[in-house]
Formats: sequence, C-alpha cells, structure tokens
Amino acid sequence: STARVSRNDYYDAKLGWDVEGLQEDLEIEHQAAEEGVALPSELDTFLRAFAFAAPSEAVRREEAWRLWDPNGNGYLSLAEVDLGVKMTLQSFLKDAGAGEAVWRRFRPSFIRAFNDAKDAAAAASSLSDDYVTKGEFRLLLSYLGYYATWFEVFAMVDGCSDGTTATDDRRISREEWEEGIEKVVAAGLSWAPYVALRSATSASFDEMDSNGGGYVLLIEFCAWLKAAEVEAATPAGLALAAGDEQLAAPPAAPAPKPAAKEAKPISTIS
Repeated sequence: STARVSRNDYYDAKLGWDVEGLQEDLEIEHQAAEEGVALPSELDTFLRAFAFAAPSEAVRREEAWRLWDPNGNGYLSLAEVDLGVKMTLQSFLKDAGAGEAVWRRFRPSFIRAFNDAKDAAAAASSLSDDYVTKGEFRLLLSYLGYYATWFEVFAMVDGCSDGTTATDDRRISREEWEEGIEKVVAAGLSWAPYVALRSATSASFDEMDSNGGGYVLLIEFCAWLKAAEVEAATPAGLALAAGDEQLAAPPAAPAPKPAAKEAKPISTIS
C-alpha cells in the first residue's frame, strides 16, 4: 500500500520536529506494508462506488441526485439516502445481490453520515435541518466514505475479528480495544489514514467512552475520530466541520416585521 505517514504531522513551529514519533510511525507503517495490510475488499468497493463525491464529478452527482430524489422536492430523507446508497452499489457492481451485500455491510454507518450532512448548510427552510438538501449532497457522499471506513475499523475491533461477524455486539469493550490497538494503528497508517487511528493508545478508550459505561458505541467511536480530524484541520476535518459553527452560534435576533402587504400564495418547494 502507499505510504500514509506525512512528515507535516510531526512538525510544530514552536516545538520543532518530533523525530522519535516520526521514526516510530514509519516503522509501524513499514511493518504494515510487510504484513500486507490492505484496504478491505468490500470497503474498497464502497469507496470506489462513491468516488463521484470528487468536486470534478458534478455531472455524475446531478444524475445521482435525480435518482435519489425521485419526487423532486429538493430534500433527501434518511430512507431516500438509504435506498440511494443501495441503488448506487447495485448499479456500480452490476449485480443486485452483490450490491445489496455491500449495502447491508455498511448500513449502520449511513445514519452517522446523514446526521452530519443534513445540518451542514445554513437552514433555508424549516425542513432543511431534518433532510439533506441538494447543496449538502456532495458532503453527504464524502461523509458516507468517511463513516464507512470508520465503521470498518470499528467492526474489526468489535468481536476481535475482521468485518461483521456473529461475535459482534456493536460495542467495543476495553479488552477488545486492548487486543485490537495494533490493528487500529496499522489501519491508520495504511488504508484508514485518520489522525486518531494512527496515534491510538490504551488511553484512547477512556477518551471515547464519554459516558463511562465501560463500552464504546459506534457513535462514540465516530465522535472521537471526527474531533481529532477537526482539531487537526485535515481535509476530512474541514469537510466534517461544515455547519458546526452555525450550530454553535446563538440564534440571530428576529428581523423587524415588514409593513403589512397583501397576502400571496406560498410557493411550493422546487
């Protein structure tokens, strides 16, 4: 696999170079390459199917939007996104059964991507923060890739086995985390290049377990990963931070009421 360690991550303008940290992570990355750590095949399929999230793929996204928004109301519900993902995978693989299998594999991650995308843009109507709008569609597609990758790592640790198996219970215990740390770091230095993964330690478990329940749920795992990306201002972090500022800001003061005018019919959503 291609190298994922970036030397820029180990330099600070005030503190200088973290040479030991760089050398250690390069050794881990080299070991991962030696052991043949590769992008899991189903995740590879998923990411390639949604490569039209790239800014240059505007035409392909326009075609996809029309398929995902069949009633043409300009909004995508979670159910419509779920179906859109399924149709995209089936079309990409040209096999309904194979596409459904990949869709089912990553389905627990879709709601995380949906919830992050639906409030990314400033609300244009009372519906905007409950649905994904056309202006948020490209972010949604990017988020689907992020969260599918994070789910793949989560599933690798959950049950101490690759993928989703009968031993998974959709939560990570401290023991599972301890056993899986090396795999997590190896993934972070290869096919899942996210800040928190490549620097994961035993102490990371308590950072993720926000309610102190002794288990890490998928929502907590994703929140931990997102926070690290946003703090580091990585490309993924900048994309994931979209809308956070407006959510944190206090509501604007109401505008003065205009002078009374003759009532006009409310226009429909286009």
